[in-house]
Amino acid sequence: MEKKALVIVNPSSGREKAEHHAEDVVKILEKKYDKVTLRKTEGAGDAKKFASEAAHEGYNLVVAMGGDGTVNEAVNGLASHDKRPNFGIVPMGTVNDLARVLGISLDPEEAVRVFEEENLQSIDIGRIGDRYFNNALSLGDISESIYQVTPEEKSKLGPLAYLVAGAKKMMEQKNIRIKLTYEGKSMDVELAALVIVLTGSIIGIQDPIPTADLEDGKLHIVLIHELNFVEGMKLLPKVFSGEVTESENVTYIVTDKISIESLTDENYTSDIDGEEGPKLPFTVEALKSHIQILVP
Repeated sequence: MEKKALVIVNPSSGREKAEHHAEDVVKILEKKYDKVTLRKTEGAGDAKKFASEAAHEGYNLVVAMGGDGTVNEAVNGLASHDKRPNFGIVPMGTVNDLARVLGISLDPEEAVRVFEEENLQSIDIGRIGDRYFNNALSLGDISESIYQVTPEEKSKLGPLAYLVAGAKKMMEQKNIRIKLTYEGKSMDVELAALVIVLTGSIIGIQDPIPTADLEDGKLHIVLIHELNFVEGMKLLPKVFSGEVTESENVTYIVTDKISIESLTDENYTSDIDGEEGPKLPFTVEALKSHIQILVP
């Protein structure tokens, strides 16, 4: 049976050097696959479309070359199919959270070597209706500031752009009032922010929640009760030291499925993997070992 691989490249990523590195990936894959196809994205949704078509056509491998947005789109293209190709990434974005967690080099020339050995690891992803995420979901004014960060700001400041945007929002943020239902329990809460993570890296910060594991089939949920400037300054060191869940200002929940609805007239907008996500109400669930990904 013919072995087929698809390489999806975002030409604008990696300071527009992605196409050059894509040629290296194609050369490596041509030694292992009968057919290697290279497709370039031109706009939002292309990576999802290309990955979905590859799954439908029986490809064995899909590679995403770009930032977290390109990776998320490709995952969304693969996730809904019963038979999914293996997945590979060459990180060329600002943050590259999934690559950090999996130990994939952030140097593209080094990262392409994962395709020489083809070691596979199963990873969980999250699902919200027909949307999927591989890293994090958040709610609250802080989360809105994340997906409003411009490409220019990300290029100039890197991961720091998200922290700067969040710090600015702390000065004017408003709490959200929501109802959480999970494992037969429900609770009404007023929060500054809610964050659901699958991995050990968030906006480039390594292990803020050390217990989060890409293979445990669980959602790791952090409820932040207050996030004014004073509380924010108290919480920030704990983010970097991996002690967020020990803060008195935080409630920590681990479950595989949770429903969230607004207790006000406002259906708050979520952020998923750094992009604008769906509005409330919705149910989030972990899909255990849903994607097979190439790792060093």
